[in-house]
Amino acid sequence: MKKLILVIMICIPSLMGYSQTKKQESIKELFHVMQQDSIMDKTFSAMIPMMMNQMKSQDPMINNRSEELMKATMQKAKAILKKLIDEDMVAVYDKYFSQKEINDYISFYKSKSGQKYIKVTPDISKDFMSIMMEKYMPEIQKMIQDKSEEIKNSEKK
Repeated sequence: MKKLILVIMICIPSLMGYSQTKKQESIKELFHVMQQDSIMDKTFSAMIPMMMNQMKSQDPMINNRSEELMKATMQKAKAILKKLIDEDMVAVYDKYFSQKEINDYISFYKSKSGQKYIKVTPDISKDFMSIMMEKYMPEIQKMIQDKSEEIKNSEKK
């Protein structure tokens, strides 16, 4: 009997490790089905021109060299985000979602509706960023500038 209990105590942790590995592999499959890399590339590609336009509107001295530096920086940022997705996001999803939920998401993203969602997400993000930059960013910048002036004036007193 003691041997049986000892065997069970040894096997359970290894089975739990297998379960976690299977779940983590499912999470990686989910990210693949969600086309995370492709979405990230498209989103970054759409963001660069908008960010450059915003920078040029604030500083006319921005030139082609600045644009090249921005593109190089974004490439490095994409590499960091890829690592985030491949490593850290797996752990986060593992923490918050069960194996069944991961399987449900995989099924959804493989469906016609899920594929459409994947396809239009970069366009939605681009439209959202464009609206935010054009419609709300000037107001936010003005609020920051006003608050900064208010702080400077209160420090003078």
